[in-house]
Amino acid sequence: MTSTAERATPKTISKRRRRIEAAVIIAVSTLVIGVLSSVALLIYTADTRDPVVHNLEIPQGSAELIAAGENPLKIPPTWTFYADDTLVLDNQDDVAHVLGNWVVQPHSVQSFELQPAYGGFFVCTLHPSGGITLSIQPRDYDFAIIALPTFGFGIAVGVIIVIGLNVTRALGKDDHEEWRQVVERDRSDGV
Repeated sequence: MTSTAERATPKTISKRRRRIEAAVIIAVSTLVIGVLSSVALLIYTADTRDPVVHNLEIPQGSAELIAAGENPLKIPPTWTFYADDTLVLDNQDDVAHVLGNWVVQPHSVQSFELQPAYGGFFVCTLHPSGGITLSIQPRDYDFAIIALPTFGFGIAVGVIIVIGLNVTRALGKDDHEEWRQVVERDRSDGV
């Protein structure tokens, strides 16, 4: 049986144990974030398909119709593709058309292999609004997509947990002693 003096002494944790504990917490939080990110990416890339060639014919006179506010090419404001799809622009119009950095001269054909890095909002002379968003989804699971968030968020979450644990321990030392005294008093009173 332990004496009252032994029970009243707060338990201290060595620096070595705290460092090991911190490393384990950070590693586990990084692993958990990695697993959650992997599951999210697997769900996100589940409906992929083989690469597709998307042909867009730009007929003669399209520039005038687009300038008048019409959408003769039926291009949505957000155009969605998958990585490795190819967009072929066949410009039969008398004017050059622009989609972001891509320029298709009159009476010429240009093809572009699409990758997620090419996605975003672009100036576009093919849409009456003057701009279009290309949403290019990844085709397959690619760890490189989740590596930075996994390590960045995982380590940050682990550090926050370690700090919270240390603060909780620091705040709880004095309360611990008071609690033990209350328990001892209740035991001596027969409660």
